[in-house]
Amino acid sequence: MREIGVDLHKSNFYCCYYENGVTQFHNYKMSEFESFRRSLRKTDRIAVESTGNSRWFVTQVEDIVREVIVVNPKQFKVISESFKKTDKVDAEQLAFYLHKDMLPEVRMKDAYSSQIKSLCNTRDKLVKLRTTLKNKIHNILNAHGIISKREDFSSEKGLQKALSYSVNAVAKIELEVIISQIRHLNEGIARLDDEIKSKGSQLKGFDNITSIKGIGPKSGAILLSIR
Repeated sequence: MREIGVDLHKSNFYCCYYENGVTQFHNYKMSEFESFRRSLRKTDRIAVESTGNSRWFVTQVEDIVREVIVVNPKQFKVISESFKKTDKVDAEQLAFYLHKDMLPEVRMKDAYSSQIKSLCNTRDKLVKLRTTLKNKIHNILNAHGIISKREDFSSEKGLQKALSYSVNAVAKIELEVIISQIRHLNEGIARLDDEIKSKGSQLKGFDNITSIKGIGPKSGAILLSIR
């Protein structure tokens, strides 16, 4: 039986093959992935750190090997921190600790839950960007002696009012561009909200969590997605 440690990157992955106390190494380009798959055995065990493309990697190999372990990178760092960090060393340590059954495994979300989590993460980024733009409007108006509150720009009426103020020509262009972007963000966030509520209703535990007072469909889906 071989233990294979995989240091996974976007364009390549470095493998350490550990078998009967002997280690061998191979650096694959992603374009060579099919060659890697064909080299695998039913008895192989693979360890790979959790990264942005580790789910894809797992789905490509899990049916043709004995086991695939996805490793918690933060906890694994504690184990291997005494070693100089290189792709080769990372792969070797993954293979070695896999052989010893000492790797801190992370629970992978199923594909559906992962999709909902991605929607929620995108929504969070857009909301933060919108908040940044609202703060910019507040600062522009404040620089012109116009008193406003950031929450004023949460409605279309508030955005229209911001455009109605008398400011210099440059600030006027800034406001027009910023407000245009906020409107687009509002549309995008609303679309994501609808999708999160619709798709989230099919998550395990959705009925239970939304039965709690104060937790609606969107909040429930977001909470379940980050478990």
